[in-house]
Amino acid sequence: MLEHSLYRDCFSSADMRSVWSEHATISAWLKVEQTLARHQALENQIPQEAADALDAVSVCNLDTERLHEDMMLVGRPIVGLVEQLRRQVGEHATQVHYRATTQDIMDTALALKMKIGLEHIQTGLQRLTTAIEQHIDQLGDTIMIGRTNGQHALPIRAETKLTVWKVELQRRAQALEEAGVRGLNVQMGGPVGDLRGYENGTGHRIKEGVAATLGLNVVEPHWQNARDGLADVVTALGGLCATLCKISHNVNLLSSSDISEWSEVHEAGKGASSAMAHKQNQRASEFGEAVARLGRQRAEQIGEFTTHQHERSGGMWIGEWIVIPETFLLTSGALSWVETIFANLVVDSESMARKVSDFEYSTAGKTH
Repeated sequence: MLEHSLYRDCFSSADMRSVWSEHATISAWLKVEQTLARHQALENQIPQEAADALDAVSVCNLDTERLHEDMMLVGRPIVGLVEQLRRQVGEHATQVHYRATTQDIMDTALALKMKIGLEHIQTGLQRLTTAIEQHIDQLGDTIMIGRTNGQHALPIRAETKLTVWKVELQRRAQALEEAGVRGLNVQMGGPVGDLRGYENGTGHRIKEGVAATLGLNVVEPHWQNARDGLADVVTALGGLCATLCKISHNVNLLSSSDISEWSEVHEAGKGASSAMAHKQNQRASEFGEAVARLGRQRAEQIGEFTTHQHERSGGMWIGEWIVIPETFLLTSGALSWVETIFANLVVDSESMARKVSDFEYSTAGKTH
């Protein structure tokens, strides 16, 4: 469903789909192979000519159908990729994927793609908080009825409700940034993670160089069976989705016919009902809630895949291939819908004032 042309814009943003597309994924694997080769050449582990030959290869030179066939045969995509790359570089074939493993390449590429995905999320969060600030400025001293436990409580400043949401979103942005520090790491260790085959600190220098080139962090000795950093990132996305779900749900409640204090800007046919022509349904808040719920629930699954056995556990690792991209995709979709809410939100200050007046009249003279 996330790929159906009819539905995909309802569940994810085009930018995030680009980050996690098949083309981008293969490109990331190739970029990691090329970056590793360049730094190995700098340390005289392979000839510079080998690194140059690998640099000249692009995704367009690869047979993606053959990659698919090899994936279904081997159960991992990098074996087939490396075979094609070795054919592309001719006499330098033995220097391709030198002292690397499939997990080195895929984990580093995953971290690289998560880094780009988080940048898109942070940019969207900045747009969203700016939009909320604009509504706060426009509301001024507007008063609305506060609601606790589903009932009228006491009058509050409307800006207070929005400011709580804005500050919560800022905390979610900070949580994502902190999670990135722990989770966006280069993976380079060889068969069992200990950089065997390298001497005199060469492996560590190459590892640090690859990380610096790709804008990633370094953890020692490796994280091939320690997935807590990834879990931190995905869990932080789930926390953001929970906030987006709450905001969407509350906007929808305030837009209901019974309350009618906030609403989305309507245009002909927007939110239409096939059976009731008078209806103008609040679609952005509706989709924002649904997609955010899906993102939060998908994020919760990451815990299932952190309990690796020994130095590598394929069954755990494979599960990440679905959970991580889909969490990013759903988070981007939820964030886009909430951005749409505040880009089009109309506040009915007269309706707010009437409810405050009715409340004050109904409670006049009442004491505990």
